[in-house]
Amino acid sequence: MDIADTLSRFLRLGCGYEVAVAYDGAHGLAQAATDPPDAVVLDIALPKRNGLLVGEEIAETVEPRPLLIAVTGHGDERTRALAAAAGFDHFLRKPADPFAIEALIDAHLEAARHGGG
Repeated sequence: MDIADTLSRFLRLGCGYEVAVAYDGAHGLAQAATDPPDAVVLDIALPKRNGLLVGEEIAETVEPRPLLIAVTGHGDERTRALAAAAGFDHFLRKPADPFAIEALIDAHLEAARHGGG
């Protein structure tokens, strides 16, 4: 929860994004369905619903499809492949650099503004 809160504070105050935080997969999925986000930063190891499953369901059901960024402590190739198969656009290893996350979101928003994403 501390990492989620710190990242959300950075994205909100430092980058000017609107940010919603969910501490488990079930709530994150419900939030994305209710108020579709532009981007989702998702820990793969979530309580109540695995982050891979949440990401996959968001990728398949939320329109317009948000940017999906997986963040995990398991940086092996198997986990990376599972994340890609689930529909994640990016895969970052913990501790993820908040400036790298900002750059990914900015690039996604810029592409969307120009009809490419």
